[in-house]
Amino acid sequence: MADVKVNFLHPTDGRVLTVNLDDSITGQEALAELIANDFITPNPQGYGLAIKGGNMIEPGQSFRNASVEDNVTIRVLPATDAGIK
Repeated sequence: MADVKVNFLHPTDGRVLTVNLDDSITGQEALAELIANDFITPNPQGYGLAIKGGNMIEPGQSFRNASVEDNVTIRVLPATDAGIK
């Protein structure tokens, strides 16, 4: 286990929240914490996390397994069902 410092980028207003997290946290757990701390509001369709300039972090994937590095920016993206049939 290791701590990693990440910058979450708000999906609509551009605010950045910098936090230190254990790299064993999953995408789903991180989103739950962002909602619990009023950084983002609950969204019935949910949210996704994407490493800026990189890959998506799957809900059950740990930050370690997603290769999240120190001081990286993670974009919080509202989930949509556009284009999915």
